[in-house]
Amino acid sequence: MKFKRFTLVSKQLATILPILATTMASPVVVRAADPDWVAHGAYGMVAADSELASIIGKGILVNGGNAIDAAVAVSFALAVTRPYSTGLGGGGFFMARLGDQKYVVQDFRETAPAASTQDMFVAPPASAGTRPSEIGALAVAIPGMVAGRAEALSKWGTMPLEMVVAPAVRLAREGYPVDADYVRVTKEIAKEFKKNPTLEKTCSYVWKTHLNEGKFHAVGDILKQPALANLIEKIGKEGPDAFYKGEVATAIAKTIADGGGIMTEKDLAGYKTKLRKPIKVEFRGHEFLLMPPPSSGGIAIAQMLTMLSVFPKHRDVDQARTMHYRIEAMKHAFADRAKYLGDTDFANVPVRELLSNRHAIGKVSKTRPNKTGSPDQYGTHGLVSDSGTSHFSIVDNEGKVVVSSETINTEFGSLLAVDDWGLILNNEMDDFTAQPGKPNTFGLMQSKTNAIAPGKRPLSSMSPTIVMKSDKAVLMIGASGGPRIITAVLNVALGVIVDGLSLPDAVERIRPHHQWQPNEVYFDKDPSASIETALKERGHIVSEKRKTAAVQAVRWDGSQWVGVSDPRKGGKPSGY
Repeated sequence: MKFKRFTLVSKQLATILPILATTMASPVVVRAADPDWVAHGAYGMVAADSELASIIGKGILVNGGNAIDAAVAVSFALAVTRPYSTGLGGGGFFMARLGDQKYVVQDFRETAPAASTQDMFVAPPASAGTRPSEIGALAVAIPGMVAGRAEALSKWGTMPLEMVVAPAVRLAREGYPVDADYVRVTKEIAKEFKKNPTLEKTCSYVWKTHLNEGKFHAVGDILKQPALANLIEKIGKEGPDAFYKGEVATAIAKTIADGGGIMTEKDLAGYKTKLRKPIKVEFRGHEFLLMPPPSSGGIAIAQMLTMLSVFPKHRDVDQARTMHYRIEAMKHAFADRAKYLGDTDFANVPVRELLSNRHAIGKVSKTRPNKTGSPDQYGTHGLVSDSGTSHFSIVDNEGKVVVSSETINTEFGSLLAVDDWGLILNNEMDDFTAQPGKPNTFGLMQSKTNAIAPGKRPLSSMSPTIVMKSDKAVLMIGASGGPRIITAVLNVALGVIVDGLSLPDAVERIRPHHQWQPNEVYFDKDPSASIETALKERGHIVSEKRKTAAVQAVRWDGSQWVGVSDPRKGGKPSGY
């Protein structure tokens, strides 16, 4: 099939972004009452946290590509437009429903280099600088993004890689207008450079390209990334070996070595993706398909849903009590996460026991309707022996669906980049239990189950989720935001399935988050005085800090697809 080049026209892109696709003549339902972060489509939908990525994905669908083709195109586009959240120097998870009872779960999470040791961050060399598990070369794990996307396209897609990445190449080379979220993040990350001025030299690519040497880009400024364009173009023409072997791998290894890191060309050449089986849980007439470890999100969400199916139902009587029960379920799930979860290829994670009804009933039986407990009362005792992230949800006109979450961990990852290729590198080593007994950058406590080991994958909070009803995918959902990903997915799913909200209303409403430690309830917006008072009366500590996550979701409303890109991050969906 031949594909014509055309120019996508949007409010921001009227003159700068010719893309390989044609989107104009597709039927679109326009509803004047909808905000621009909501879209409707009879045939397909892409919901990403970047408007440009959503448009590119829709272009692939309109031109005959399937959901997998669109997913790969969206992923490479996000590497250009959301370089602080994701990119080719990161990794992630991919889940797809390809047909009746046919599911694919792909793990392309980053892995620890061969020279990694369990205590490498307990007493790091002085040359590593401060916070070496977060900033600099030691923090970098072996990236899986390129391998994962290339494999998905080869196995389940229909288009050649060069064609699918072409829009991202052009976007990086010719530039695009940065948005408010990009500006916000660059100003925030500049505080790190101000605290440590040596980063201007050691992490010069981020400093010069994205922070504009402290002068900062304004909303609407055109950002060009020619080195990244060259890298994506090379991968498109030569395949994933162009990244994991040859001159690019040599440049990555040299950057790591020059920064005092341990990842080598051999580590890169040996990277492998993994196929896994989804976690399944029934809830209120729906089947949730969830990501297994090393994602912690799937098990945590499944645990919370199972507990909530046992709790008394008080939604219509007592909203505060309902929120209390949901927070209690969060505390139990995160306590278990801290103690038991890790890479199942290296550790014996008691998945079956954690997800059992008996386990849920035991937790619920100890929960009081009018009082919360101390942290040591949560989690499971005596059993045998989760920023910078992006998510997108896609459905095509054949009913194939994709949910995929990807990350470089914190914003701009390790801050280290391979300058000649515009490649920003992750800091996923901090997602391991880098220093036993101490929380990671997200405040999460983790056990030896998640200790560093060569070839091991760190625990993640990424939670790509597909919800089925009567054998039809009716809700595809995921989020970015560190551990708040897990509770954001839960809150939105409960909003739709239990509370009877539309998808836009479920995404927009306030969300509670509790991760067991620290022992505080966080909200992303100011809670009502009545809710805050009711929670405090039950003994909850309500934080004054506002912490959020950004959800990207697609729902079948009975007649068409509804796409929502969380307004908290400024993305916009695109349907046809």
